[in-house]
Amino acid sequence: MGRHVAEEYRLRLEGRAELLEAARLRYRTLMEGLGAKAWEERLRKSGPVLKEAIEAQARVDDALAAALRRAQAEGWPESSPTVQLLRDVQSLREKLVQTVAQRTSRSPKEPLPGLLNALEEWLLTVPRDVPPEQRWAVALEMLPMEWPPLRELSTFGRLLATLFSRPLDPEAQLPFRVDEVATLRSQWSGGEVALTLAWSRLSAVDRTGGLVTDLRKRAERALLHPPRNGPEHLLHAEFWRSTARKRLERLVRARIHPVEPTPAECIKVAWWLFAREVTPEARLPASEVASEARAGLIELAHELSVLLHPEAAEDPPPLGDEAWERLRERARRADQRALGVDAERVRQVLRTFIWKRGMGNSVMRGWTELPTGLEALVEQAWRVDR
Repeated sequence: MGRHVAEEYRLRLEGRAELLEAARLRYRTLMEGLGAKAWEERLRKSGPVLKEAIEAQARVDDALAAALRRAQAEGWPESSPTVQLLRDVQSLREKLVQTVAQRTSRSPKEPLPGLLNALEEWLLTVPRDVPPEQRWAVALEMLPMEWPPLRELSTFGRLLATLFSRPLDPEAQLPFRVDEVATLRSQWSGGEVALTLAWSRLSAVDRTGGLVTDLRKRAERALLHPPRNGPEHLLHAEFWRSTARKRLERLVRARIHPVEPTPAECIKVAWWLFAREVTPEARLPASEVASEARAGLIELAHELSVLLHPEAAEDPPPLGDEAWERLRERARRADQRALGVDAERVRQVLRTFIWKRGMGNSVMRGWTELPTGLEALVEQAWRVDR
């Protein structure tokens, strides 16, 4: 009779008994791992158990709560194996909450699914020595396809590969459509942040540094096939980010010569040059990488390269008043702080133009030396060009 009654209580769980028994086994395995001396290494080896616990926890909680309510409402005896199963699962769950919270420095008031996710993240990212033969496996664990930054990183890599696999002549018309440039600008910052997060995540886990060194070396070469997993998406995006930066830097340097931009300035200046292709009146705004005067100097250098053609063998034809006014305005902006080697190089471009254009010109008579201010030099250049 007792056996029949015990089985009846199990049947009343309506299929939940198997779910709760599996949960009890997982909880015991996790508690044993958490109690071990090398608990992090022990639990990493029990990775599938933790994943199963995370995936099933919401269903287990619902089943346990419903079963406990029914057992109490119907007065199931404590001696019943079914009731003992419920008590075991409840007790192990409470202990697991406390232990996981302690190990991960979280609050035990957090829901267990969140604590288990935190435990999984802890085990993945805790610093350790990663031997060479495990580097790729660790990278796969650290960069799963469902990790949110990886999706942005993947999209960024595809965009860069599409745009920068095209030939890009630094001095020719840009091979991008207006909408492509807009998309590139909108995704650039987020893509770089996602790349930084991915590299930081990998760097933090390997105390030897070999994992990141190995992957960065691989990222110097283009993949021979479309990326199929997290690490390959990282390699793909990093290769094309590096390629894009190099090509944009060449484009910028060619178009604002003789000013030598910093790597941080190159991206900002590239966006301005792209905008200028569509709207010639577009201005280079001051930013965290280029002051108002620095932006003016870059604008002046570009205008000089476009209007005066300082590298040309023959003199350009005289400029119109509108062009000279643009040069004056940009020189005035740069004169706020026209210091350093780049400013001197721009002055030299103007001096060369003045002496070259002014040979035999009556305007040059009586000059002993040229002014040092950029706006004054532009004014002098205008006089000899008339």
